[in-house]
Amino acid sequence: MRVITEPHGIAALVATHWLSPDPQTLAGLEGSWWLDGAAIVGDTFTIDEGGEVIVGSLLLRHFRRDDQVALRVFDPDAPSRASVAGIDAYMPDEAWILQGEFTAADEGAAVDLTEIDGYVESTALAGTISLEIDGTPVELLATGSRTQLEVVFQDATSGSDTYRFRFLKLRAGHGDGRLEVDFNRAYLPPCAFADFYVCPLPPAQNRLPMPVLAGEKNVVERTA
Repeated sequence: MRVITEPHGIAALVATHWLSPDPQTLAGLEGSWWLDGAAIVGDTFTIDEGGEVIVGSLLLRHFRRDDQVALRVFDPDAPSRASVAGIDAYMPDEAWILQGEFTAADEGAAVDLTEIDGYVESTALAGTISLEIDGTPVELLATGSRTQLEVVFQDATSGSDTYRFRFLKLRAGHGDGRLEVDFNRAYLPPCAFADFYVCPLPPAQNRLPMPVLAGEKNVVERTA
């Protein structure tokens, strides 16, 4: 929870401003902002790729997506941060620790993933994970690297009992391709906590027809 609700945590994001070489003013910030190559330039400082600065109570962070660059603004007073009371989750259940088989993609393989704002980004394809859920064979597409597989999935609970999609990180550590798929570790994407993230949506083959009754479910919001 700390990484979500700390003053400049995930839930504190209040804006993602896409920039260009042409100076522009941004709501809530002083001066003009523009790009010099991939660097973000303000009237008094520059933020290089991967960098961030503190301005008053705000944290300003460089964000890049393909050739697009944005200035992200994190505000401790964000309503989205104040509203988070906790995270609802299923009780841990060993029945949702499944055995899978990882098949690596070809070197340099990529997959196009549609993000929540409609942008389509080419992402490194790690491979596929074959397993059975309730006796039904499924094959999940995984991005990232073999040591840090990333799966975005949807299931029959999505949009009702759980958020519209969830994330899962895995590691393919066995030489024979076997790996453990622990759905108890499924977690909410950043866009469940604030509206200004550009999370990837599940690819078609990761939209499971059965319920996955494990992992995080939804954000619990304060009622008063």
